[in-house]
This record gives sequence, C-alpha cells and structure tokens, in this order.
Amino acid sequence: MVVNYAILGVIYEPMSKFPFIIGTAGHIDHGKTSLIKALTGMDTDRLKEEKERGISIDLGFAYLDLPDGAKAGIVDVPGHERFIKNMLAGATGFDMVLFVVAADDGIMPQTREHLDILRLLRMNKGVFVLTKTDLVDERCIHDVSLAVRKLIANTCLKDSPIIPVSSATRSGIDDLKNLIAREAQHVLPRQEGGFFRLPIDRCFAVKGFGAVVTGTVASGRIRKDDHAAVLPQGIKVRARGMQSHKRDVEEISSGQRAAVNLAGISHHDMQRGDLLAAADFTQCTALADVELEFLDSPDRTVKNHAVLKLHHLTKEANAKVVFAGRDAACAGEKIFGKIRLSSPFAMLRGDRFILRDFAVNKTVGGGRVLLPFNALDKKDIDGYRILAGDNLAAVMMRLLSGRDFGMNRRFLRMQLNRKEDALASLVADSGTVKQFGDYLVLAERVDEVGKNLIQILTALHETKPEEAGLAEDALLKEIGKKIPLPVFREILEEMIAEGIIERDKGNIWLKGRKKKFEQSNNQIEDEMVHVFQTKGFNPPKMDELKGLLRSTNSKKTFDILVKKGKLVKIAEDAYLAKDTLEQAKAMLAEFIAKNNKIKAAEFRDLLGCGRKFAIELLEYFDKERLTLRSGDYRVLRKKING
Repeated sequence: MVVNYAILGVIYEPMSKFPFIIGTAGHIDHGKTSLIKALTGMDTDRLKEEKERGISIDLGFAYLDLPDGAKAGIVDVPGHERFIKNMLAGATGFDMVLFVVAADDGIMPQTREHLDILRLLRMNKGVFVLTKTDLVDERCIHDVSLAVRKLIANTCLKDSPIIPVSSATRSGIDDLKNLIAREAQHVLPRQEGGFFRLPIDRCFAVKGFGAVVTGTVASGRIRKDDHAAVLPQGIKVRARGMQSHKRDVEEISSGQRAAVNLAGISHHDMQRGDLLAAADFTQCTALADVELEFLDSPDRTVKNHAVLKLHHLTKEANAKVVFAGRDAACAGEKIFGKIRLSSPFAMLRGDRFILRDFAVNKTVGGGRVLLPFNALDKKDIDGYRILAGDNLAAVMMRLLSGRDFGMNRRFLRMQLNRKEDALASLVADSGTVKQFGDYLVLAERVDEVGKNLIQILTALHETKPEEAGLAEDALLKEIGKKIPLPVFREILEEMIAEGIIERDKGNIWLKGRKKKFEQSNNQIEDEMVHVFQTKGFNPPKMDELKGLLRSTNSKKTFDILVKKGKLVKIAEDAYLAKDTLEQAKAMLAEFIAKNNKIKAAEFRDLLGCGRKFAIELLEYFDKERLTLRSGDYRVLRKKING
C-alpha cells in the first residue's frame, strides 16, 4: 500500500542539480496566494477560516513547474501582522523570494517589515512582483516600481528584478516563470555538512502509518530507517519512511522539503517549533554566543538585558539580550553578546534568528549564532571576533583554549556543526591538538600539565623526602585545573611510558625517587618497627606509641611506615609489623593443616593475644581470602576450593 502522507505539507524537490525553496513575502491582500495559484494552479489556503475570511493565516505549500523542466517548492506565507510568527516559521527555509507588492496599494507596513526580516536572514536572491496591474495604469506601475527600487536600494536584494503581472488576467505570468527559471540558476546550494535538522512546521497522523512531520531540512541529511530524535523532548524515533514531491525517497538533505513518517512517537507529542534531529544531536541550548544586528530605526534604542521575542527556524520564545561591553544598542548597530532563552532551542553555529518587540509588535533586529553553547566571557571581544570569522580552525583553537581543559569530541562537533570526518580533518591539519579517547586537548596545555606535575613532585621530594609520592587525585588537586580524571590518567600513562614518572601502590613519583624513599629508613622508623616487633601479637595503640618512642612526631612516622608497607592495618587502630603478620599467617596455616579447622579461642591461645585482637586478625584473613568462616570455625579457603 502506498500512501501520500505528504499531502498538504510536502512540496516538490526541483529536478535541478540541488533542491531549492521559493517563498513569498509582502503585505496582506497584495495577492501572494492568488499569484501562486496563477503560477501553479494550486490554492495554498487550506484552512476553512482562510477561505471564509479571504486571507492567509498559516503557511501554505505548492510546487512550480519551471520552463526548463525543473520543479521548485513554494512556501506561501501570511501577510497580516497578527500572523507574523507564521511568516517567520516559513521564511528561514527560503532560497529565493517572490516579494509581492500590489500596484494599486504600493509599499505598505508589512512590505517594509517583511523586507527587514529577509535582510536580517541574509536573503539575497529574489524577484519583486508588482501584482494587480490590471487595476491601474502604466504611470502608476512605473511609480510603484520606482518606489520599490528605492526601498531595496541599500539591501541585499537591491539587484533583484521587478516584474509587473496580473493574476486575474494572467498578464506577465509566463514571463515571471521564465524569470524565476533564470534567477534559479544563480541560487547557491546549501552546505550539507553538520547535524541533520528538520524544523517541524506540521505534524499529523496517517491511518495505518502513524505520525508524520513536514518541514524544510535546515542542515545535514538523513536516510530511511535512520534513528533520530525529536527535540527538545529528547524522544528517540526512527525514520520509517520519507517523501518528497509526492514520491518515496531513500534520503533527504539540506534545503529539501519533505515529509517523514516516524516510528516511536505519536503526533500528539509534537508541535510546530519542535525539531527532528540526528540521533547524536542530543543537546539544546538556553544560552548562546551571538552577533546581534539591529534595524535602522531612529526611534528605537534597545537596552542591555532587554527581553524580546526571538524567532528561530519554526520556534519562538522570549529571549534576554546581553551585550558584550555595551549598555545599549543604537539603530543600525551590530553588537556581540549573548541570548538567554526562556526555553531550550536546538541552535547551531551559523543559524540566523529574528528579534521582535512584542510590546509594539515590531521587528527590531536579528542575529547570527556564533556558538550555540555559551563559551565566552562577555568581555572577550577578541574572542567574539574570532567566532564571527570564517576560519573554523581558529574557532576550534579558541574553544580548546577556553576556560575548560579541552572538550568532548561530540560537544565540539555540536559547537561547530560539523560531521565527524570534517572535525577529524580539522584536528589533523592543526597539528597542535591531542586526543585522549573522545576528548580533545591542545598539546600546549598537555605540556603545561606535565611541567606543573614535575614541579609539584620535585618540590615534594625535596622538602618532604619522607613522603611516599602523591596519589592521583591529590596530584590532580595540586595542579588546580579542571581536568577530567580519565584524561589526567592518560597523561600520567604517557609520562610513565616516557620514563618521567613512575607509579606504585596508587602513588606517583618522579622516576628514581621511589628507590630513595624506600632507602630512607631513619632511626625513628627502625625504632617504631622494633616496638611493634617486640610487642608481637599484642601491638600498641596509637596513643601508646608516644610513651614508647623518643620522637615527638610519631604519627607522621607511623603513616610513612604504613605507606611503605612495613606496618599493616588489621582493624581500626590495630596494626602489626609485616613480619609479625607473616608469622601469624604461618602459625594459622600450620594449625589448620594439622586440625582441619580452628576456633577463635584456639587462635587466641596459639598467639598468646587477647580475644578481641584474635577475632580481628581472623576477620582480616577472611578479607584476604586466606580463611573462610564456617560456624564457629575457620578453614583454609584453598582446601575448601579443592
């Protein structure tokens, strides 16, 4: 069974060398929907309310057969200011715009606002269409054409052609088709690299197939049966089927409009503004580093920390703007800074967004995402300049030299919006980045850690020769950097392999210092060991040692002997000299060999010690897996296992 689950939402992919999307723009009642119907024969007003009121409310979809045989997708947007959020949900997917201006009305408020929006989104390919020319004379058409040319003179659409048409009489419609075909030859393909993202503009269910979402692919590509995720919910799904221009396809990519049938989710669990994303794109952001741009409106100054409405792809939310080193943004200014979102967005580097003042319902500016996940101090203007540039290697180096010690490989990919192979090339070409598992670190920072480590150990060995090196965690704490422990351990392993340091019993030493430490048996150490040996199986407690030794620093000496293994902890505040412990072990083994088992009382009598210590020592041997308790007796484990 074949189902067209793309109906009412999927538009044709062109048959040219790459997919592209044509969008409409212009004031309400200037004839956008009528123009699309004249061009395509398709009515993009699909809602009952739209047909009753005679105005577009939501996004509409169609396709256009071009004279050269190609098919272009069309997204028709509403022109009323009340539905500007719906217009913005479609505008970020445009490759070319048909900007409609009614000849009998001329330039109107939404003409200007839609132009501002397209300029902020960096739309640079379009055709300005003067509609309703059957209602006016040639002089009026000429005047409106001049007004449009003046309006766009200082914008990225300044070189766009202007063509008069009438949807009612079809005058100029064929010429417009030919013009669109010519202009389409200059549309640049979108970059396909990076994470797959399809901003959802519609979701519904098809009987027998389940949930279907539609949208224009913003980045990356996905194949049929690939696993994906719906964000921000984080629901894992599978692309069980895909369609583009009413036919099944095996793959969809950046700039292509499609419908995707999803397994693992209900259409009730999704809405416009959600995102279908690659399975490994797992993190949304609420704080991003951005470049902000404000419209040239002399009556409007935007203050630092102002809260505006932010539109990104098909999603909107409140956002606080935080300027870098500024208290306010004047008209027409570009400023570096941050956006703090009221809800998480699936943003990536290079994405553009629109800012509107919801108090007056006007567009005030927009911007570009430099890093989706906040990484810079807001005073770091030089860092922002690097991020704003096109040198991705420099951006990577800036990130790796930030406040964190390196970065997880997948997180760096999300910061840069690059595939694994592209990141691998960047790392290889740099020659200055080291990899520790999935973690990337600048080589100079690794060298710095190595130098710090040597300095710390050198000072320790010189000032405290009696200390038995430092444990890994203590050494990491001394270095004072937030280095992930697995990475730190790999650095240590490299230094061990290079013969710089050595490890023994969890302690780290400079190469050769361990032997000196082991040979540093001074008089007080010998004296303490002798005390324990003399006491035999009735070892002294810590507080007793002070009265038995001449040293005033018996605790320190005691700890050193424990580190060296000359004193062995049996239980809390119960230690034996190592050779005394070995003697007890031999006596225990010999007794059990003759009698097959031993009681605690028998062991007490054998050693001539107190019952409490005899039990503690037996429990120690149990933990060491020498003995096994069986009722009131102990037996040798090796005999039981045999």
